[in-house]
Amino acid sequence: MAVIGDEDTVALFTFAGVGRGVVAGGEVAAQLDELVEDPDIGVIIITERIADTLLDKITKIKLQRELPIIVEIPDKRGREEEREDSLDALIRRAVGVEI
Repeated sequence: MAVIGDEDTVALFTFAGVGRGVVAGGEVAAQLDELVEDPDIGVIIITERIADTLLDKITKIKLQRELPIIVEIPDKRGREEEREDSLDALIRRAVGVEI
């Protein structure tokens, strides 16, 4: 597992035992690419606000690869109100059916 987020989120998950923590910096797209290509990482946890800056890249990864699974979570400021459930959106786009 790996986590990409702000300093507090990464620290929390690192203390909880997540194997690799990446504090999002200026090259967050490159950091995500590195984690995606690491065969030892099966799950990437990323905060919603950072995921929003990489939305196209994350969507492409989710549609083209089985692993790693990318899970978006709220950060310390909480959930973004207007956020659509990304799994529902992906299924609708991929299959054309709302579940």
